[in-house]
Amino acid sequence: METDEFTAATATFVSWLSEIGVRINPKMTIKDLRSEGRGRGVVAAADFAEDEVVFSVPRSAVLNVSNALAGINDNASKDAISKMPNWLALTAAMVTEGQRSNSKWAPYLAILPRQLESLIFWSESELRELQASTVVKKIGRKEAEQMFADHITPLDEGNVELHHRVASVIMAYAFDIPEDGEEKEPEHDGDADELVSDDGEDEKTVLSMIPLADMLNADADRNNARLCSDNEDLEMRTIKPIVKGEEIFNDYGQLPRSDLLRRYGYVTDNYAAYDVAELTTQFILVCLTEGPLTLANGITMDPLTHNQMSTRIEIAEREGVHELSYDLAYPGPDEPAIPDELLALLYIILLDDQNLKALSDSQSVLPSRSKLSTELVGQVLAFLLERRQKDYATTIEEDEKLLQQPKLPHRTTMAVNVRLGEKRVLKGAMQAALKFEGSNARMVSAAAAARCSHTGKRKAQEISDPKKKGRFT
Repeated sequence: METDEFTAATATFVSWLSEIGVRINPKMTIKDLRSEGRGRGVVAAADFAEDEVVFSVPRSAVLNVSNALAGINDNASKDAISKMPNWLALTAAMVTEGQRSNSKWAPYLAILPRQLESLIFWSESELRELQASTVVKKIGRKEAEQMFADHITPLDEGNVELHHRVASVIMAYAFDIPEDGEEKEPEHDGDADELVSDDGEDEKTVLSMIPLADMLNADADRNNARLCSDNEDLEMRTIKPIVKGEEIFNDYGQLPRSDLLRRYGYVTDNYAAYDVAELTTQFILVCLTEGPLTLANGITMDPLTHNQMSTRIEIAEREGVHELSYDLAYPGPDEPAIPDELLALLYIILLDDQNLKALSDSQSVLPSRSKLSTELVGQVLAFLLERRQKDYATTIEEDEKLLQQPKLPHRTTMAVNVRLGEKRVLKGAMQAALKFEGSNARMVSAAAAARCSHTGKRKAQEISDPKKKGRFT
């Protein structure tokens, strides 16, 4: 979009906001930030006090399925859209509105991005730069296209890339807003990014595109405003004083850069502190059943049999510590680098027969975190983390050197930053695990296991129910 066209679209949008009842504090202004590598942003034209309204948006101006359906005369299309999953219904509604010359939201739709950097638009070669990051498995392009074919194509024969673009705009910009009367803070939709699933969808919230609210850029460190729904209108309020000339920022929450890239199509060091490295349960099971483990202290352990592991997973599920995957992170004041659930899973797996039976018979309970952190649990966890590191094609040092190259492609740079962050998290977690000093009194005897004859690698088998997910209590 040329400068004149960009400016004209912004002016038309601002005029439209007034027409549909959006009230804008004269202390704010919309600024062209393309010179900074961004699009539009909201900036303070004068000082704001804390808890001051920046702007308010009537619920009738919000683009959601309910409001959109009110303007559709085709009853068959209305019925079909109303029966779709939430994110898919909003995609269909926005595609329909985009094709209507008299759409109520035309000035708003005109300023939404035409080109996105989110992972669903990356080529296979670009995605390979993410190496072993599990974010690649969360993109869901094929699943989304199947849902487009099943639900949207019968109503609209627009190309699949259009549907992807609209769905991705929803993923990046939509909010979950409470229904009228609900006292809950609106937030950027936490699960709309899972565009092939409605799991965890709150029936009391409505997935919505909120004009002007989604124009605020996000920053984990400089967040100074929040969307509130306590009153009849949705209000963007300051959460701290803002001085003239300062940009007004919303926040996505503590997202790792892998999710920031997948959902929103960019990476920033401001979210590096929230990076995570994922350790899947299936990865753990394969490592512990396919062959002997040579630990950092030189002791070798034989793999568990299928039956041994099945028994232990059943107990882990009962105790609420079995999950599909575990996120390792940088340690913080409230959260350790290694989650309790992962320690508890490994503790159960490594219990000797007597203590495993006691736990199975409910004669015992899982101990505190300090006692879960046994030396053996730490040694085994360090082994797993080292194996996980080897899944990546480059080392931390190689990635750091690569980022120093002056003409590295933009998407490659983002990918390297994501995978580098994950490797640093793995390294930190490994160092923490090797410092575990808890007693091995209840653990399987590593020395005895080392004396057992090894009969060859056992083929790893799927032994967990992927539909079950527990929480440490």
